[in-house]
Order: sequence, then C-alpha cells, then structure tokens
Amino acid sequence: MTIRNAFILGASCVVLLASCSTTSKIPERDRLFIGLEKIQFTPPGEGEDEDHYQATKDEVEASLATAPNGALLGSPYYRTPFPYGLWIWNAFSGSKNKIAQWLTRTFGKAPVLMSQVNPELRASVAQSVLRNHGYLNGTVDYETVEQKNPKKAKIAYSVNFGPLFTVDSLAYVGFPSDADSLISATLDQALIGCGSPLDAAAMDAERKRVSDIFRNNGYYYYQPGFASYLADTTAVPGRAALRLQLADNLPPVAKRKWYVGNIRIDMRRQFGEQLTDSFSHRYFTVRFNGNRPPIRPRIILADLKLRPRRQYSHDKYIESSNKINGSGLFSSVEFNFTPRDTTAACDTLDLNLSCTFGKPYDFYVETNYRRKINGRQGPELVVGLVRRNAFRGGEKLDVNLHGSYEWEKGGQAGNINSYEYGLDASVEFPRLVAPFVKRRRFFTTPSTYAKLSTNVLNRPDYFKMQTFGAEWTYTWQRSDRWRHEYSPLTLQYQKLNHTTARFDSILYANPYLETTMQDVFIPKMRYTLTYSSAMRSRNPLVWETTVTEAGNILSLGYMAAGNSWGDVGKRMFANPYAQFLKIETDVSKTWHVGLTSQLVAHADVGVIWSYGNSSAAPYSEQFYVGGANSVRAFAVRSIGPGSYVTDESRLSYLDQTGDIKVQLNLEWRFRLFGSLYGAAFLDAGNVWALRDDGYRSGAKFKFGNVFRQMALGTGAGLRYDLDFIVLRLDWGVGLHVPYETGKGGFYNIPKFKDAQAIHLAIGYPF
Repeated sequence: MTIRNAFILGASCVVLLASCSTTSKIPERDRLFIGLEKIQFTPPGEGEDEDHYQATKDEVEASLATAPNGALLGSPYYRTPFPYGLWIWNAFSGSKNKIAQWLTRTFGKAPVLMSQVNPELRASVAQSVLRNHGYLNGTVDYETVEQKNPKKAKIAYSVNFGPLFTVDSLAYVGFPSDADSLISATLDQALIGCGSPLDAAAMDAERKRVSDIFRNNGYYYYQPGFASYLADTTAVPGRAALRLQLADNLPPVAKRKWYVGNIRIDMRRQFGEQLTDSFSHRYFTVRFNGNRPPIRPRIILADLKLRPRRQYSHDKYIESSNKINGSGLFSSVEFNFTPRDTTAACDTLDLNLSCTFGKPYDFYVETNYRRKINGRQGPELVVGLVRRNAFRGGEKLDVNLHGSYEWEKGGQAGNINSYEYGLDASVEFPRLVAPFVKRRRFFTTPSTYAKLSTNVLNRPDYFKMQTFGAEWTYTWQRSDRWRHEYSPLTLQYQKLNHTTARFDSILYANPYLETTMQDVFIPKMRYTLTYSSAMRSRNPLVWETTVTEAGNILSLGYMAAGNSWGDVGKRMFANPYAQFLKIETDVSKTWHVGLTSQLVAHADVGVIWSYGNSSAAPYSEQFYVGGANSVRAFAVRSIGPGSYVTDESRLSYLDQTGDIKVQLNLEWRFRLFGSLYGAAFLDAGNVWALRDDGYRSGAKFKFGNVFRQMALGTGAGLRYDLDFIVLRLDWGVGLHVPYETGKGGFYNIPKFKDAQAIHLAIGYPF
C-alpha cells in the first residue's frame, strides 16, 4: 500500500467515524451529558477564613465535576471537537466481529449519560462536604440545561456557603489520669482550638493525634474510635462548644499502659520451615536452623527500635517494620505482640518477630537498543548477578558485565563503528562503615557503597581508552525530604591504550582535546544533597545539587612539602592528576493537570573550573547535551560548545563538550488508554567553554549569548508503564541550532531529515 493510499484510507475512517451520531445509542428517557455550566459560588461573606473557603470550594467542585465524553484535559466544562472514543463505541459496540470488539474494548468509550451523572446525588454529596467543613447551613442546588438536540444536556450547579461555624472551646473528658496528663502536656500541638473552623477532617485529625500520643506512650490497644465528639451549637451563635469524650464501655486493656517483654526472632529460609536450633541472651531469643543464624542478629536488632522493659511505642513499631522490610533481605516480616498472661494485672507484651528470607541470588539481564534517524544505532547488554546477605551482615554483592556496540552509516566520513565493554563489582552495606561514627536515628537505613570497575571504549579508527574506577560512598537520610550522599574517595584512572595516526594528527592540531584525553588520575571527593517534596504532595518538587572536587587534597600535600599550589605537572603514581571544582544542580517540578496528565518542568545547570595542575577538565568529567535524557532532537555530544560546530562529522562526540552546561525541559504527559501514556516535549540546552582554547571558535561562554546559543527541539513520545518499569520511545525534532547553517531565520536546519532523532529508553528522562 502506498503512502497516498494509506492516507486516503485513514482519512476515510475518520470521516466515517465522525459521521456517526454521538446520540445514536442513547437509551429512551435518557440524555447524553455534555458537560457542566460554570458552577456559581456564593461565598460566606467578608472576614471568613479565605484559605479554608478556597480549600472547601475546590473540594465541592471536585465532588460535582464529571468529565463528559471527549473532555479536554479531563475538564468537566470543555470538550474536544473529536470525541473519538464515543464515535468508536457507537460504530462498533455490540458487534460480534473480533476486530470490532478489540477496537471497542481498547479505544472505545461508552456514552456518559445523565442518569449516570445523577446530579441530585452529587448535589447531596457536595452539601455534605460543606457541612463537614463547617458550613452547616450551606446548600447546593442544580438545574438541567436543555440543548438544541433534546438528547443532550448540561448541568448547572449553584453553591451557597452560608456562614462558617467555628470552635468556641474544646474539652477532653473521661480519660484516665495518666492519659489526661499526656493530653495536657501536648495542648500546644492541638490541631483545633478557639476560632478554628468546625471542620470534620480537622476534628478527626485531632482525635487521631490524641490516639497517636497514647499509642506512643504504652497504650497498645487504644484506637481513635474509642473517643467521640459532642458539640453544642446553641450556647453561642455561630460557634460550637466541643467535648472529646472517652467511651464508657472500653475494655480494661485499652486503658492500661503496656511494656515490651521478651523478644523472639524467628529466621526462616522458606515459608513454613520448622526451626530446631536457637540461642538466648537475657530477654532475646533467636531461632533458626543450622550451626549459626543465616544473618547476624545484631543486623536485625539495629533496625528494631523496640526494646525489652520499655514502653510500647507505635511509631517505633512502624519505624522498625519499615526498616526491616526495606532491607530487601526478607520476603515476609511479621510482628506479633501477645500478652504474657491473661491476668488482670498483666502489662507485658512479648514480641515474636518472624522473618522469612527471600531468594539469596538474583540474575538479571538488561537490554537496550537505540536508533536515531541521523544514522547512529546499536544494542547494549548488561548481565549481572546479585548475592543478598553476602557476608551474613545484610550486604548486597552485585557483579555485572556490560557491553554496547554502535554504528553509523553514511555521513561525510563513511562508516563509523565503536564498541564499549566493562566489568563492575560492588558491595552495599546496610550501615555506615566508618570509624568514630556514633549511632544515630535515621529516617531510612543508612548504607555504605563500595565499587570497583573497569571499562574499555574502542573507536577503531581513532583510539582505544581504558578507565579504572574505585568508589566509597555513604548514603543517609535524617528525614523523609532530605537525602545525603558523600563519597570521601572516588578514584578514577583514564588511559589511552592505543591511538591511530589519524587521531594523533587531530590531537596535534587541537591542544585542548589532547589535554582532555591524556592519561590522568582523577582523585575525587563528592557530596550530593537531594530534596524531595512530601510523598503525598500533589505537585512535587525534586532538587539535587552535587559538588565535586578533585586533586585539592593532594595539592595541599605538595604545598606542605614546599611546592606551590599553582605548580603544573604534579604527579600521582607517575601520572599527572586532575585538579578541578565541579558544581551541578538539577531541579524538577511536576504539576498534576486533571486526573491522568502532568506538566513537568526540568532544569539542569553545571559548571566545572579547572586550575592548578589542570588546564582543562578530563574528558569524562566535561558536560555535554543531546541524547535520550537531554535535548532529545539531537544525538549525544552533537551540540556546542557555544556556536562551535566541528569540521569533521565523525568527531562530534570528541570535541563537543564544555565546562558550563544549561539545559531546560518542559514535558506534558497524558494517558492515552490502559497503561499507555503519551508525551509532548520542548527541550533546550547547550554547553560552553570557560576559556578560549584557541581552535573552537565561538565556544567561550558569554552571558549575553546564553539564550541566543541554545539548541531547541520539540517532539512527542510514548511511555508504556509496566508498574515496575517504564518503557519510553521519544521522537525529537530540531527547531534551532546555535551555529551557522547557511539558512536564515529561527528555524535554521537545512534539511528536515537531519533534524530528527529517535530514542528508546527505560524510565522517565527526568
């Protein structure tokens, strides 16, 4: 089939579907709901709590909102002119043809009927929302808005808030003396008080706060439902006198403080395994099979915050459960608290902690294939083996082999091919392995990460480079929002094993490139600080900043030996070492638009300053743009620095790096159907050199040229969400390049085919 015939066929299908009446399958005595009229709100009046009013208004609007067929971005008010889901439903639903059934199931959308919307019920729910937020006299009315087509209708709601009732006083009644003392000691933390809106959610939150205080101070059996509110709204007009009163018929165990007794830890390699061996120490017993426990008990005890002869604390129980489950060692973790005896005076809970280990080995294979319209393509393969609890201390040992091959056909210099392979071996310890570090409480289990790696990059027509790396990194979190990562030592060695005569001539002509590609040690120290919004945040923010330094501690040692800080040629193990300071900050902000779409903004800015022993940063440390997670309309290292463009197309990956990076991205993500999501994006970015290297014309950074020299690209993509992984396909189209192309205007790419790139990747780009 020719492209012309395919186009005609597709256009005919669209016309056929559009010709179908949107009301052809509406039942008798029912109508097609086509959206809401703008909801009319009558506010409570001046002097009211504006934030409370706005939050209530949003909740009322959400309870009334119903998306019609073809809703624009999920809006209850606006529709697209092409409700294709409804067209497909009307055209194919009820058919016995397998293809028609698949089309209906996959792409069709049943008509949204007035009987389904049920405005009377929704108005009742919205009125309950008003009352739950303290607008006890609020009302919600509706009317049906007739349309020219009698089979279609809209709904118009009107909301009258009425006056806001507030809290006049709050008393806590009927609690035991110890519990009442806990309440009195924390009254400054109360969530409601005199003048607060009479809000049901705030009242429930205060009741839960009281329950949490009790459960964290020994009252194991207490529940929020054991106390209820009584409200008197007659004494003071518009105000309510509240009493939070304990129920009269509570069981005695709920009014008593409980203490943790003996702790027994059962370690099973598989579910249902009978345990025959054990050892005990004072209040602790460990049961297992074999000559010794599968894991050293202190590893579990370090995450178990409950201790014998201490008051029960629900927060410590939750923290213990999260940390032990989060270690990744166990397939099942169960906490069972049991009273020691059945006497009325018993106040001791014995704990049985049952831990069932998961599979000790994981074998994984990761594959990736990337093809760009500009010609580069190639597969990548990672094969690895993970050993959990490798040394009976909860460690995770990971060894993997990885390799990739890439080729490009055509271009100014013929065919290009290259390959890369390497070996990584790492160990992750579930604790901070460092002397003189005191035990502290962490939000998550801290970790120590050690890694050795080697990698070989072969560009057959140019060079063969080998790198060796060693890393020691600490990671910890003191709260849910801030994450710290510190690498006191990261050592990398870069060595050119082989170069061709052609490449030697290029290095001779380009001193800057020769400097960045030389054999060099890179002794680094790195610190990364990451901030993440609260887990329940609707519009989350993630901000990460990394500071890296290299060679400065060695240079201080040279200074101590009488050398100057600025001396060039200082060596480590008979090789020069790099000296630089690098700062990079990355921020992403997500806004939820409707129920199934998001707008994501991303910025990445970095600078690297080389000095002392280095006139240029090592090639592996320099910045670049382009590729699946950058400016997606261009290949990796194909833009910049500045307005520079390489004279040799085959060398674009060599000299198109820089000391400064600015990258900006905007992406709209939306659901298509099922687990398939679409995306539209706009990317911009470039890199620049801090110094004039003498041969890359236009590469030096000038603040006034930043936005003028940004490469710009747009595109669309697909994301398939498998829950545990996201497969991503992006098609980028270039709009502007920062160098001279011979074509005037903002869109300065001579040929459309040269302005495209396709990326197949795993996970979101940012």
